[in-house]
Amino acid sequence: MARSIRFRPARIAAATLAGLMLTSALPALATTGAISGAGTDTETPAAIAAPLPEPLPEPALAVLLESGAGLSETDNALPFMSAERRKQLDEFYAARGHEPLWVADGVPTLEARRLVARLAQADRDGLKVADYALPGDLARSAGRMDEARAARFEALLSAAALAYADHAQAGRVQPVSLSRNVTLDPVHPEPQEVLAALAASADPAATLAGYNPPQPGFAALREALAEIRARGKDETPPMVPEGATLKEGMRDARVAVLRARLGLAVETAAEAPAEAEAAADAVADAVSAEDAVADAVSAEDAVADASVADAAVADATVAGEGAASEAAESEVLAEELFDARVKEAVLAFQRENGLHADGVVGPRTLLALNAVSDDGMAESDIVANMERWRWMPRDLGAFHIFVNIPEFKARLFRDGAQVYETRVVVGKPSNQTPVFSDVMDHVIVNPYWNVPYSIASEELLPSIRSNASYLSQRNYEVLAGGRVVDPSSVDWSGVNLNQVRIRQRPGGGNALGQIKFMFPNRHAVYLHDTPSKSLFARSARAFSHGCVRVQDPFDFADALLQMDGEWTAARLKSMIGGQEKRADLTRPVPVHLAYFTAFVDENGKLQRRPDIYGHNATLTKALEIDGWEDWQRFAVAVPVKRTRPAVAQAEPARKQKVVDLAAERQRMFMRRQRANSDY
Repeated sequence: MARSIRFRPARIAAATLAGLMLTSALPALATTGAISGAGTDTETPAAIAAPLPEPLPEPALAVLLESGAGLSETDNALPFMSAERRKQLDEFYAARGHEPLWVADGVPTLEARRLVARLAQADRDGLKVADYALPGDLARSAGRMDEARAARFEALLSAAALAYADHAQAGRVQPVSLSRNVTLDPVHPEPQEVLAALAASADPAATLAGYNPPQPGFAALREALAEIRARGKDETPPMVPEGATLKEGMRDARVAVLRARLGLAVETAAEAPAEAEAAADAVADAVSAEDAVADAVSAEDAVADASVADAAVADATVAGEGAASEAAESEVLAEELFDARVKEAVLAFQRENGLHADGVVGPRTLLALNAVSDDGMAESDIVANMERWRWMPRDLGAFHIFVNIPEFKARLFRDGAQVYETRVVVGKPSNQTPVFSDVMDHVIVNPYWNVPYSIASEELLPSIRSNASYLSQRNYEVLAGGRVVDPSSVDWSGVNLNQVRIRQRPGGGNALGQIKFMFPNRHAVYLHDTPSKSLFARSARAFSHGCVRVQDPFDFADALLQMDGEWTAARLKSMIGGQEKRADLTRPVPVHLAYFTAFVDENGKLQRRPDIYGHNATLTKALEIDGWEDWQRFAVAVPVKRTRPAVAQAEPARKQKVVDLAAERQRMFMRRQRANSDY
């Protein structure tokens, strides 16, 4: 198929103008019948045909983008170069007459060299340098290039910049591809807008870097990543090894490392032990004996005294070595003892780092202690969480709710500052709280709990079948066709739970407590109160079926409604009791259910929390982050999608035997008669 011929616009205009001028002169020449300088007797043709302009060669950049000619196999195999991206570039450059962005007179511009350098620093942003690296012969280009090479440089640099912008803003993987419980939908930048922004920018490298998340949380992780990479081994806190939970009264070799991590020294006794004093006295006696040898008059006395001195020295040496050994052993035992001082230091650490302060070093406290230690996983943890920031909405909302699932905390932020914090209970690994963002628009007081299908089929149904009064004892009611029906009217042995619905009435014992905070979503999860208050005292709080339970719901409501013109927590409290009541918020509030295992707290400290759902195991593998294999031991089995239980087939009704009472009485009479007869 013949390729269309393109012309350079400026040259086409000049050639066209010359042709028109020549053509306009031809009628005059034909009329006069003469040409200046020619003889009058020479016959003049009626018209002279102007030669057509020679078509100019199509720009190398246009050919490269249109057909791929000029790109090597290595170029086409680059991670950022694809047929689709070449098409995007072709559309952009065609609209600007294939005028280059990065080359002037065959030489890479200063902006181009700065852009190449910025792409070479992609690892600082938690990305991979290899994903945006130009071939070596182009990356080092500084002098004049021929047209073909300049076209390659132009196209590949723009393609690399497009790939970086896309990854920086929306991430390298699609969240839902990793888990059906992560349904964030990152916004990818429009390629034409990216190229236009770079073309219009006085500092394209800075413009490109601006596609990274704008949230302070991302910037803080980027700084933490740089610090960890720059830190020498001498500056790295010692890592407390994994093992059994450490608590007061225990002796464990790991306690010595814990002491070093917390900056605790072993206390030494003010006075030396009795054994050490005895050893010192023995040494003093030996010295006196040696002096006596020098002063002795009699050789025999000197020899005798010397023998005594040698024995004294030997005894002193043995005593001294024994005392030193016992002292060293005593110090080791003291280092390995988890005493009251260690507990106080652990408590202080837990309070400073937002942990449950119980003075016990369990898995969560251990991970926090080793957050910046050389455990081989801190860097990959940070990079994974930088990727998660790319999935989040770029604007979280001037006033918003932020629930961090692995931290078991919910916070309210106003104009970037935290104004409220509370503990929460989240879903079990088998019933994971989903990760997504939505908008809270109403609150319900005295809520019904509509039992989800999964809970009704797996947990309630077996209990109902074994105990006819189970539902009434727990304040449940049954609905069929939208109407409340008597539970005894339902055949629970063969019930179809798609045709009946179970819900728990408002009041004492209701699983949702007295209030729930609604942000309608496809997961049917929300924030709510709970009667199970004891769970908030635990360090790890993954116990729910997926919803988020709030520790102090009316305190939370008070903070939530601080800018609402109609509702207050006091007004909501006055509605407690009776039927379900709804309060629509006058100012809907964005709510983010997030999953960050690494973050920087308000004090600038890197914090790390356990990967309770195994999302890091999946994400680090998908991103091919160095050390992703280490996360596989924390992988959590994908929750099995529940299927509807097979409807039990009711046993066929047994045929009732019709009894003739009169005949039955007669038979009984005859049986008695035979029993009493003499036969």
